[in-house]
Amino acid sequence: MTAALGLYLVVLAAVVLFFVGALAYYQAAAAPGQALRKRGLTPRWVAAAFVASFGVVVGFGSLGDVNVFALGGDIRGFGFVVTLFGVPLLLGLLGLGAGYGQGRRWRRFHPTNDAPTGAVTSGTVACTGPVTDTETATAPVTGREGCCWSWSVEVLDPHGASAAGQRERWATVAGGVGGVPFEIDDGSGPLAVDPTGATVDLAAERTLRFAADERPPDSFGTPDPDVERMHGDKQRRYTETLLAPGDHAAVTGTATRSEEALVVAGDHTHVAVGSLATAATRYRNRALLYACGGLVGVAVGLWGLTGLFGVGP
Repeated sequence: MTAALGLYLVVLAAVVLFFVGALAYYQAAAAPGQALRKRGLTPRWVAAAFVASFGVVVGFGSLGDVNVFALGGDIRGFGFVVTLFGVPLLLGLLGLGAGYGQGRRWRRFHPTNDAPTGAVTSGTVACTGPVTDTETATAPVTGREGCCWSWSVEVLDPHGASAAGQRERWATVAGGVGGVPFEIDDGSGPLAVDPTGATVDLAAERTLRFAADERPPDSFGTPDPDVERMHGDKQRRYTETLLAPGDHAAVTGTATRSEEALVVAGDHTHVAVGSLATAATRYRNRALLYACGGLVGVAVGLWGLTGLFGVGP
């Protein structure tokens, strides 16, 4: 009987972990714009972090000397303490994932990978140079002319948390990347870049703020009409970054030959403002920051949960 009960609990825990991972994955995949990609995270890593955190709690609960069923009225307080240490563990794992992602970007943007724009061949490339193409399009938030841009929208208390007595928070509800194919040239020849679906890290940031029930001007591009339709009665904050002709850009990705010339395009394309060395330094610093914060979070979470459940020597 005891063995059957133990097997049942193991199967139940596995099913719960599966659903936790699936829910975390699809929630992360549905995150607006590049909220995850900018931090170097992927939906798969987010799901793994949730499963690992929940799995640690379940594992410590089964190995520890705490009888949850004997807590009685203290079960709510015990759950609060578990959450208190489980959240740093989860955030720590996400921080390690972000550090890993930023570290990969640092390696891709390292100046030793630099290839002349005019000598690029098919395959993985890393190039830098000024944007020379004069073809531009209108960015949706500010109406500026540019070759590539990113935008995001934050709404204050989009889900009505204040009505439930919680503190109002800004939350990103939409975002995206746009632009037109452009060229960079370091003097050795042009290289075409298609920003569609790319990860971008740009400058020239501008922010437009609208008060609750304030209607945007007619000149406003409204990149996502659903935001104004669903959240027009709340404060909104539109942020846009832009790459324009003459700006210096670093590009990594996969170059393939089109009908006319080589072009860097696809989901693995990454466009960053500045030179390869500047971008590499930026990603190295972010990787160290995320990794150190992640290690601290994991250490605090494991220390607290180990003591709480009485696991260990």
